Amino acid sequence: MPDKISSLPLEIILHILSYLPLKSLLAFGETCRSNFESHSLCLSGLRLGVFEKRSHSAISLLRAGWLTPEQMLEGLADNAGGDSYRISIVQSAINYGTSPLVYKPPTKTRDLKRRVHLTQETSRTHEHIVHEQNRILAQVVNRYGRGLRKLEFMAYDLDVTGATALAVNSRHVLNHLALRFEHPHIRDGSMRPSAWLSPAPGSTAWNCLIGIGQPTHSGPRGLQSLVMERAGITPWQLMMLVKRNPNLNVLKLRTCRGVQPEFLDWLGGIEGELDDSNMDDDSPAPGAKLEVLWLENCHDILLYHVENYPYLPDEVCDLGLEWVRGLNSLKSLSFSESGNLPPDFIKRANDTLWRIPEVILPYTSNGDKALIEVDPLRS
Repeated sequence: MPDKISSLPLEIILHILSYLPLKSLLAFGETCRSNFESHSLCLSGLRLGVFEKRSHSAISLLRAGWLTPEQMLEGLADNAGGDSYRISIVQSAINYGTSPLVYKPPTKTRDLKRRVHLTQETSRTHEHIVHEQNRILAQVVNRYGRGLRKLEFMAYDLDVTGATALAVNSRHVLNHLALRFEHPHIRDGSMRPSAWLSPAPGSTAWNCLIGIGQPTHSGPRGLQSLVMERAGITPWQLMMLVKRNPNLNVLKLRTCRGVQPEFLDWLGGIEGELDDSNMDDDSPAPGAKLEVLWLENCHDILLYHVENYPYLPDEVCDLGLEWVRGLNSLKSLSFSESGNLPPDFIKRANDTLWRIPEVILPYTSNGDKALIEVDPLRS
C-alpha cells in the first residue's frame, strides 16, 4: 500500500527529502520503488573520496577545503544536511600474498628478478585500487547521477568504468565537475611519492567522459565549472571537453597534461593545428566566456624561457601568451607554481595589455626561494 508522501507532487517530495541527512535518505529509498526513484533524484550535490587509509582521507578532505579542522574534530564529516553530501570511503587492505617486501637473496641475479616481481606486484596493486575507486564512483553516479548538479571526486585517476558512468548520467544536469587526483601527502600507499609531481598517464578514459565513441549521445554538455588536478587528459581531449560545454565560465587546471600551447592558442582564438575547423576572425574565441582560468603547477605553458623580456616592446610584451588577449571576460587568472614564467613578465603583460582584475603570479611553492609562512608573534 503506498504511503501518504507518495501522493504528493514530485517537486514537494524532493523539497521534503532535501532536509534529510544522508542515512535517513538512503533508508527512505529502500522502502518502496516509487520512494527509490524519488530519493535518487533529490541528491543534487556530492563530494566523493575513495582512499586506501583513513588518514589519507582526512588529509585530503582538509586539503580540498571540504572540511575545516574544527569540523573534523567535532565529527561533522558524516552529518552534513541539505542536498549536498560528503562521502569518504576507505578501502580495506588488500592481501596479495605473504611474501615479505624486503628480499636479501645471496646473488644479484636473483635479487634483480625479485625486484622486478615486486615492481609488477605494486603496479597491479595500484591498478586494482584505481579500478575499485572508479567502480564505487560508477555505482554512486549510476544511482544518483540523474539529479546531480555538482560532483567532486577524489581518487588516484579516472578509468573507463568511472568515465563512462559520468558520461552517461551527466549529459545536461551536471554543471560543476571537479576531478582531484593530486594527493602529495600520500607517501605510504600504492603510488610512488614522486608520481604526484607529474600528471597522470594519458588514457582513452577521457574519450569516454567527453562522449567520443560508444555509447553515443553521452558526455557532459552543461558544465559551467570544471576543476581538474593531476589529470592525464591530452590537449586535444581537453579542447573537445571545453568545446562541448559552451557555457563554461570557470576552468581550474592543476598539474594537467593538457595545458600546452596548442590548447591555449585554441582557447584564445589563435588559429593552430589543434582544431581543424576554420574560426572566423570576427567570432569570439572559444574561451571568451571564461571568467576564471587557473593554470597551476603546469610547466608547458611556455616551452622556452623568456629571455630579455624587459626589453620587449609594449605591444608584444606578452610574447608567447597572446592567447590571453582573446579571453575578454576574464576576472581571475592564475599561473601559480607554473614554470618558465617570470613574475615580472606576467605582471607587465597584465598592466600593459590584459588588465585582468586578479592575476596570481607564478611564484613557486618549492625550492630555495619559496616563501616561508610563520605565525606572527603574539603581543
